[in-house]
Amino acid sequence: MFLLEFEGKKLFKEFKIPVPDSDIATNVNEVLEIAERIGYPVVIKPQIPGGRRGRAGAIRFANDPSEAKKHAEELFKMTLYGHKVERVLVEKKINIAHEYYLSFLIDFESRSPVLLFSPMGGIEVEELARKYPEKLIKHYIDGLELHDFEIRNLLIKAGIRGKKLRIFSNIIHALWNCFKNKELMLAEINPLAEDTNGNIWALDARVVIDENAEFRQPWITEIKKNRAGWEAMEIEAKNKGISFVVLAGRGIGTIVNGAGLAMATCDVVKKFGGEVANFLDIGGGAGAERVITAMQMLQRLGCDAILINIFGGITRCDVVAQGLVEALQKIKIEKPIVVRLTGTREEEGKQILEKASLKAYTDMIEAIKKAVELSKKH
Repeated sequence: MFLLEFEGKKLFKEFKIPVPDSDIATNVNEVLEIAERIGYPVVIKPQIPGGRRGRAGAIRFANDPSEAKKHAEELFKMTLYGHKVERVLVEKKINIAHEYYLSFLIDFESRSPVLLFSPMGGIEVEELARKYPEKLIKHYIDGLELHDFEIRNLLIKAGIRGKKLRIFSNIIHALWNCFKNKELMLAEINPLAEDTNGNIWALDARVVIDENAEFRQPWITEIKKNRAGWEAMEIEAKNKGISFVVLAGRGIGTIVNGAGLAMATCDVVKKFGGEVANFLDIGGGAGAERVITAMQMLQRLGCDAILINIFGGITRCDVVAQGLVEALQKIKIEKPIVVRLTGTREEEGKQILEKASLKAYTDMIEAIKKAVELSKKH
């Protein structure tokens, strides 16, 4: 799971990594208030998962209130890479003299953490590795100890000397402690910038957390709870025994029993040109209540069509059908629904659905093609 930039920078602050003054705004007035408080010039950055905001022209600079107002109004109307801009980070602009690149990540092939550093920042690491491989210094970390001499050797190799050697060494140590103690999969600062006064700043924070470590890292749960959107829904579903992950958030909403079938359903939807809104596994032996909860989740998601794909092994098709009928009696679903039922008590399930004027397919491919067709009409 990607952290938003402001969430990553909050982690960085905890480990004494220098970041510019900033605050989060959810509307234009808040942007102007924050900018006035921290002082112009400012940078206004939309908070969405992942990167590439600069390439989309979504990182804006404002020297006065009129510029800040104009940029904020435009940003709050944007949808970037499928994400509606609902929050922006208003940050003090730094006068950059030079940009560097710094990150820690997990190398799954070697099964070890890797430190990457480059005296050329502001370039995505893939492009940096391709165009300037000699400028990207890679250091594999043996175990979970990163020693001073390893950092100093790396920095000297990168051309860092004198006073900067100590400053950069301290920042690398701090980022390593953050990466290790928070059990992250990626902690990237790009750019790590030197200003015209010789100060070093983390101007961005690209952080990927390991959700498998959530039971040891309660702060991950708190971050999810503080996100008012999809992540909060995922936690709610988990507490009710449903595996639910938002993908595109639009297109075809899926309800499936079994993780393998759920993944296969997503693949086949994509194969036939559809967009998958979510992954949702109601699990084996799911009763009517769980089906109702799943339908409520998809209604809140706002997808274009709903596909229910049930293979009745442990799960009985008639129980799922009854849950679907009860859900439709409780919630008003305006989107088209496609149901595929096969397996245990299949005929009984189809009869229940027919009484509620719902057709159930037996063939998965046929059902998915129909769902894709219907989703494109909305």
